[in-house]
Amino acid sequence: MTSHQTTRFLLVPDSGAARRIRRLLAQGGARTGVVVGTWLELVEHATDAYALPLRQDRWEERFQNALVGMPDAFWAASLAVAPRETAGEVEAALTGFVAASDPGGSLHELATTALPPRARRHVDDLIALVAALDGTLPGGLAAIRDLLAANADDAIRRLAVSRVPDAPALSRWQIALVDKLNRDAGRLEDGEPAAVLQQTLADHSEPAGAPAGLARLQARVFSSPGDRVPIDDSLQWIGVRDYLAEVETAAGMVQTMLDTDPSLGMADIGLLLPDEFIYAVAVDDVFKRVGLPVSGLPLEHWRRELGREALFHFLYCRQKPAPAMALAVCLSSPLMPWSREDGAVLAQTVMEGDYRLRALRSMDARARAMLDLIREGDEAPGSLAGVLRAFVDLLDDGVDSPGHVQQARGTVDELCQALAYREGIDWAALRVMASPGLITAGDGPDFNLAGITVWREGLEPWRAVRHLIVCGFATGHYPLGSGQSPVFSTTDLDAVREHLGLMVDTPADALARRRARFRRQLAAATESVSFLVPRRDPPGAAQAPSESLVFMHGLFAAPDAEEPEALVLDLDAAEDREKVRFLARAPDAEPRNPRAIAAADIHFGRDLLAMRTDRDGNPKPESPSSLETLMVSRLAWLLRRLEAEPLEWAPESLDPMLMGTLAHQVFETLFPSGGPLPGEEEIRRRTGPLLEDAIGRSAPFLRAAQWQVERRHLATETTRAALAWRDVLTRLDAEVIASEIWLAGRFNDIPIHGQADALLGLPGNRLLVVDYKRSSSGSRRPRMDKGFDSQASLYRTMLRTGGPKDTADAPLLERLRRAEQVGVVYYMLNDRVALSDTTLWEVGTIPGWEAMDDDIAGNAVALIEQRLNEVRKGLLTLNREDDARFFDKDAGIKPYALGNSPLITLFTRPDGSLPEINGVRLD
Repeated sequence: MTSHQTTRFLLVPDSGAARRIRRLLAQGGARTGVVVGTWLELVEHATDAYALPLRQDRWEERFQNALVGMPDAFWAASLAVAPRETAGEVEAALTGFVAASDPGGSLHELATTALPPRARRHVDDLIALVAALDGTLPGGLAAIRDLLAANADDAIRRLAVSRVPDAPALSRWQIALVDKLNRDAGRLEDGEPAAVLQQTLADHSEPAGAPAGLARLQARVFSSPGDRVPIDDSLQWIGVRDYLAEVETAAGMVQTMLDTDPSLGMADIGLLLPDEFIYAVAVDDVFKRVGLPVSGLPLEHWRRELGREALFHFLYCRQKPAPAMALAVCLSSPLMPWSREDGAVLAQTVMEGDYRLRALRSMDARARAMLDLIREGDEAPGSLAGVLRAFVDLLDDGVDSPGHVQQARGTVDELCQALAYREGIDWAALRVMASPGLITAGDGPDFNLAGITVWREGLEPWRAVRHLIVCGFATGHYPLGSGQSPVFSTTDLDAVREHLGLMVDTPADALARRRARFRRQLAAATESVSFLVPRRDPPGAAQAPSESLVFMHGLFAAPDAEEPEALVLDLDAAEDREKVRFLARAPDAEPRNPRAIAAADIHFGRDLLAMRTDRDGNPKPESPSSLETLMVSRLAWLLRRLEAEPLEWAPESLDPMLMGTLAHQVFETLFPSGGPLPGEEEIRRRTGPLLEDAIGRSAPFLRAAQWQVERRHLATETTRAALAWRDVLTRLDAEVIASEIWLAGRFNDIPIHGQADALLGLPGNRLLVVDYKRSSSGSRRPRMDKGFDSQASLYRTMLRTGGPKDTADAPLLERLRRAEQVGVVYYMLNDRVALSDTTLWEVGTIPGWEAMDDDIAGNAVALIEQRLNEVRKGLLTLNREDDARFFDKDAGIKPYALGNSPLITLFTRPDGSLPEINGVRLD
């Protein structure tokens, strides 16, 4: 050992401190045998010094398997919901717990009985997890264990470690390794390198010559304040709008500093930025625009792990029923074997409730094969393993996303290995293994000598500056909030310290370290510090200044600032703005009001009905729903025609429209055209299976266990509605002559079409057009009473002016032609009430049948005709403020169309005026 070379390793908290100390050492002259580095670099040097082989213990795979293999542990429920996040928190807790223990001891010997119940359970589960891992540890701890076990005689060189206490703070395992390295190296007297380290990183270091105000802040910001002193020009706090205004203000201040002080170089000015991507992007953009180079700015750009992301959602697709959002994300992945446009179409189709995944005309054989994989499901590990390999083989790795398919292929290999030893499919465990994250791209920071010095909140300063501008001085920053572990509360950690003697890291410890780092960052400025306080966060919500402002306020006597907030000079206030130093001033200019939005009726000068035509150039038909939209809002009608409505994605929900769709499909099968009416027992027996079949086609998410109550309720209510409808048909002596039939005709000289739920034939050549509604009569009756119900009446118009759209059924056509009376009826499924505009002699014996005496559609038809005449002339009349109230209260219509797009509200005219028909106000 005595003949081996000894290297002095100066251990520092991070790369920023390492860069600064290397610079200081280099300024003192050339030297050998000295290395400055972080903890990870120390472990790497030690591993090389002791010639240890690289470990390949597949920690991640074994850890995930151990987590899943403990179904009764405290993390089990969270793991099923958020696998990646839960695994990360448990791993962090496990690492901290083990690192605080005796490296040579056994966790099983800990007496946990004195711990509170929650802390005891969590500690016991972590000890059991260590046992389940059977000696496997996280990479950092495993490397320390190997080094602690290494024989000093096997080292090819010695490492003597110098460090400052708590910079960095070390765990029990880390301290043990440092002691071993120094013990193996032999005792070395502290020399110049250790003295430089001590001088640079000590908590209470104060740069010589700093102004009194700045020096006091550097020395006592988080200490007992003592007597207050006046604030001098070395400190200022500036309130700005948001982070973009911060960066622009900072750039202007830098320009002013350089213009007013010829002795100042760019490297003498520092920017301290939060560890947030938005600040790096903003600084890079603004400072480049004004010609200010920067040094040390992080240029990493985050990008998604597209391969693992596609695989993660594909696993959801294969576990049926698959969530619509998972299907949509998978279909729209850039790695799919179809264009992004086709992927967007498929995804939107699923989000609109169509789960059939029908291939598009543009798709080739590979794309169709991928659709088959996404459409089907798995129940056995063997089939899933083969499907996963087929899936990854069909992915496309585009030029803008290289390497992602290879990443997915590697993950598939791990998944298949896990599936090979299991009898069933543990979907949660597989998704844990395939959970996507973010990967960095781009160049590292450029640490040039001439640019503006950039520090990051989470790192030590890497060179001293004369003037420092602190950006993002808002709540949760300076110091950065430590957060709370979901595994151990502060009370739990205190109990572990007291009863187990393990010095686990607490939030208070983390906060103290962050405060100490912030003080060292302030101490690296010698002349001034300016704190920029963003009043709003990036989304625009108001936010408070950093909590450190309270400590700073306690140091200074400020007659005009009795409260901490009063220290901040707001740029929006002219009086405050005059007090800000180094502020760049724009030339005076006359203020201009923002452009007012002109909400005025629009004259297009062309027939708006002719904008949507078929192959022959004829206008495409309108539907009853589109005409009702036109009645409520012409702008909503136009946006739908132009396919310009916002396409919103949201998780599946059992809304009234979906419930109506399912009920329609059940009724269509229970009451087929031309067949006998089902008996009561048949209805009770068949409704459940028919509903399940409809759910499989239109709402597969309802098959999931969490929707069990809703499925049962829906089946019960649908059965009751079907039994009551059968009673109505029996009492009417009605025959279902058509079901879910498309009708077409003309209205106001335009083509119209729509799908009627049923056509009933009654004795005496009478017909009823039936529309099933998944709602109660209370929501439909008001509009019928007020004459604003148009839908069923338009079906009657189609029969009168046309007929069935696509049928060659001669008997049906003849029967429709011979009809002497055509009535309409709404059958309300929720309360099993029939609302009709036709009086029939049979209805006196039918419970729940209501015949409306007045014209149920007169006002609606007249208003629709007026709207059609307007749009034919190219006139688009915007909604008025009174429209929502009128349609809801006076017309009995819920004006859902007004919410179809935010543009409708934005361009609503403030002058309220009720709708008119032929010059008569509808009030």
